[in-house]
Amino acid sequence: MVGSAVRAARLRSGVSQAELARRAKTSQPSIARLEKGQVSPTVISLDRIARALGAELIIDFEPVSDETKKTPTMEPRAI
Repeated sequence: MVGSAVRAARLRSGVSQAELARRAKTSQPSIARLEKGQVSPTVISLDRIARALGAELIIDFEPVSDETKKTPTMEPRAI
């Protein structure tokens, strides 16, 4: 999900992976792996990418649905 958001923002900005990598001080293959969802980027690198695209990084939490709350959790058992 993060990778596709980065790709969408990059395309909206009209920037190539190579140009984004240069601006964000990383490599083009790193940007490609991120966009494909092959890596889990740090918040610091996402912020650097956002700034390189002239965007703001926003991290948000959404409430859990009632259905999700009903899912039983696995608790450790003593043996």
